[in-house]
Amino acid sequence: MDKLQILKVKKPNGEEVDAEVLLCFELETTGKKYILYTFNEVDEKNMETIHAAVLNENEQGYQLDKIPADEWKEVKEVMREIIRNEE
Repeated sequence: MDKLQILKVKKPNGEEVDAEVLLCFELETTGKKYILYTFNEVDEKNMETIHAAVLNENEQGYQLDKIPADEWKEVKEVMREIIRNEE
């Protein structure tokens, strides 16, 4: 079993929380790196909430940025593929 990867995420209010990294990947079409992570929260259907972001490296380490609308389709397809493989 792989070692659990934890990411410290700073929320807009400045609070730092731990997130579990599910996957990091790069899309050839954009040349960008993306990250899928969770705070182990569940929604009203008892499904785990998964967050996605663009993963940018800078002098301070890494920064998570919002995924542009035109890139969401490809990111969602990667997420669907993960779900298919887990079933």
